[in-house]
Amino acid sequence: MLNKRVIAGLQRRVAGLLEEHRVPGIAVGICDGNSMLWSAGFGSTRAGGGEPVTPETMFGVQSCSKMYTATAVLLAVQEGLLDLDVPIVEYLPEIRLNSSFEARPERLITLRHLLNHTAGFTHEAPVGSNYLVGRESFEAHCRSIYDTWLRCPVGHHFQYSNLGIDLAGYILQRRSGLPFDRFVRRALLEPVGLTRTTFNAAEIQREKDRAIGHATGYTRTPVRVPMVAAGGLYTSVNDACRFVQFQLAGGAVLDELHELHELPGRERGYGLGLAITRAHGIPVRGHGGGGFGFLSDIYWAPDAGIGVVVLTNSTAHPFQWELAAEIFRDVVPHRPPPAVASPPEVSAGSLAGLAGNYSGSGADQVMFVVEGDCGVLVQGDTRHPVRFVGPLEFTIEQGERFRFRDLDDAGRPAYLERVDDGHVRYRNDVPEAAPTKPAAADGPWNRDYAVRASGVRDGTARLRKENGVHLFDDWRGGTVRLRRHRPGLYISATGEALDLTRTPPTYANVRLHQL
Repeated sequence: MLNKRVIAGLQRRVAGLLEEHRVPGIAVGICDGNSMLWSAGFGSTRAGGGEPVTPETMFGVQSCSKMYTATAVLLAVQEGLLDLDVPIVEYLPEIRLNSSFEARPERLITLRHLLNHTAGFTHEAPVGSNYLVGRESFEAHCRSIYDTWLRCPVGHHFQYSNLGIDLAGYILQRRSGLPFDRFVRRALLEPVGLTRTTFNAAEIQREKDRAIGHATGYTRTPVRVPMVAAGGLYTSVNDACRFVQFQLAGGAVLDELHELHELPGRERGYGLGLAITRAHGIPVRGHGGGGFGFLSDIYWAPDAGIGVVVLTNSTAHPFQWELAAEIFRDVVPHRPPPAVASPPEVSAGSLAGLAGNYSGSGADQVMFVVEGDCGVLVQGDTRHPVRFVGPLEFTIEQGERFRFRDLDDAGRPAYLERVDDGHVRYRNDVPEAAPTKPAAADGPWNRDYAVRASGVRDGTARLRKENGVHLFDDWRGGTVRLRRHRPGLYISATGEALDLTRTPPTYANVRLHQL
């Protein structure tokens, strides 16, 4: 429970983190459904100067913005302005999306798909992204999404993306006839009393009591971003707690927000615009955010009626989520969930077709290895013997449960899904590197490419062609196989598009600058 001892300990802990990790400023708030239990600011709004951080200082909260956008969409549904289950082409009749799975995916995608990240979008847009912010408007950014390629069939699985949330905000703007930020202010911010919260970039830039974001390697971080609905919100810790109180109050309009995307056996995952997870065993709802010099957490424990907010103006520290989870552990009385007996082990049958590499984004890759009649999941340097609990489902010693999905006629799965939260890795059969010297450049192939984020070198990618197989060495780590979809366009094993018809070429809508 929250008491003087816990608060004193928390003050010492935050002050220590501030000094240890050289974070300029931190704001922390704890609330229940009716009152602010405690909030405080630590440090300053800017490294080496600025003003003291207070509970009213505004921070960028990045992807926490998605909760506010989803809530505004649900309020518009309550008004009769929108319907979660109408195809988005009804609201955006001009939209045409690209997919190697369906001819007209925009006729299948609904607002529900956009908000729970099951539309199949990649994460970045061609115009306005985390790699190239630019000066384009929210509208231009959203219209550029029309030119992107889907990574999977509509509704097939969860694939986190900024694009769906931004399109939902754009639909809200088009349908209401108001700029997105003004509709959110009218429908959500003003009724809830959030006077220190805004999506409006001009208001943010004029604000004097505003934290400045700090990111290693960057002398400046942008304030205005075109990804408004997905990541453009600024708020104070006190206002964020008021938003949490609104969520704790619940009601029919918010119930749908908190429902998991359906999948048997899932305890964690994503609702509509918010994450559903556990903090030291305590069920919590909310979102984290990170980028452009800010890391943030806004979460609440619905059963306990307690909310925790942590806002920081630096991305160079490791305690995002960790600090918020510790606070929940210290202030929420709870009992560990009852132990659940492991399901009985079953015969897995033939494992041959299951063996292979399964990849998420970048370096998120695992191997399923068959040794005799046993399977082993290899994650980095760690080997996990598996225990099959169903024909295509297995667990590892930590209790994580996985399932293979969508087997072809040869018994090879297309996906490996973590059951607990729906995280998917794609089958990615990459041949072993040839033991010869690198092949000579061949057009765009067998060349290195720089990837830049806001003009700063973020890494090096490589396009390779070996024994007739096209490969992409991701700048974030890992290698994926490519297949030719049409002249100049390749689709990776993880569903991302490599577009060689653009200048410069792009992978997942991120520009590749030839070296």
